[in-house]
Amino acid sequence: MRVVFAGSSSFGLPILKMLEKKAFLKLVISQPDRPAGRSLKLTPCPIAEYANQQGMELFQPEDINQSQSIEKIRAMEPDLLVTASYGGMIRRELRRLPKREAINLHPSLLPRHRGATPIQSSLLCGENLTGTTIFRLTARLDAGPILAQKELPILDSDSHGSLHDKLALLSADLLEEILPLLETGSLAEHTQNDAEATYSAKLGREDLILDWNKPASEIRNRIRAFSPQPGALAFWKGKGIQILAADLHPQKAQGKPGTFAGTIKNQGVLVNCQDNCLLLRQLRPAGKKQMDAWVWQLGARLVDGDGFDLPQTSKPSREES
Repeated sequence: MRVVFAGSSSFGLPILKMLEKKAFLKLVISQPDRPAGRSLKLTPCPIAEYANQQGMELFQPEDINQSQSIEKIRAMEPDLLVTASYGGMIRRELRRLPKREAINLHPSLLPRHRGATPIQSSLLCGENLTGTTIFRLTARLDAGPILAQKELPILDSDSHGSLHDKLALLSADLLEEILPLLETGSLAEHTQNDAEATYSAKLGREDLILDWNKPASEIRNRIRAFSPQPGALAFWKGKGIQILAADLHPQKAQGKPGTFAGTIKNQGVLVNCQDNCLLLRQLRPAGKKQMDAWVWQLGARLVDGDGFDLPQTSKPSREES
């Protein structure tokens, strides 16, 4: 089966590698190189970097829906167009171009968490089940008929990093499983129930900031959702600290939210939240490497009454919004 793959982020790497082995991969499409780092050097996205390393035919159009782009893809005579975290809309002419299907792989159990940040949103909501969905592309974002779906439990130890990698592998496995059915056109599809749809919006810097006035469980979910990158943010004496790992602790809050409630030797620092304490385990102070919270507090020389700065405004919790 002749396949064209479109992707940009590392989520698509296991899928691309699977297609490289199992299908007749004709073309890889990714976003153009973008300036990155302090030097703003043009840098390829993970998919483009891998395709270049493997000598694959790579296409990086500014607009995948322009006539020149469509003609280049048409020349490949694809049976299947596979997209995964590509970062751009696929319009009707391109969706209708493959002989079989134009499909997308999405890391959530659609119709839940349509949109840009399904993995982070699952963690922010404190869910214990997620999964991956393969659906047929339509004009509506992540709303096309479902071709295949597989569940994945979210472990208490999962962060965005671990869950991202698990879902990427699961998506590749699921696509490999249904490739023969896609080739023969014998795969049944079912319509999404729009009444059950939820949406995950793009997240900005303000979403990273921890509000210690919230319950400990909600703060921990935010830490998990942004670990290891870009890291949930707290502020200590006006400087940012990325909080990367924390555990719920049974100790009831005994002071103002954000103040330190003690330390546990070789484990971390207790912080008062709205209800209970949170045990901080891993963090990254501004300009420094990731370290144990226990090691950080030794150098910070905490005294009674110390604590993190509170945000000036508190965003409503997800349950309140």
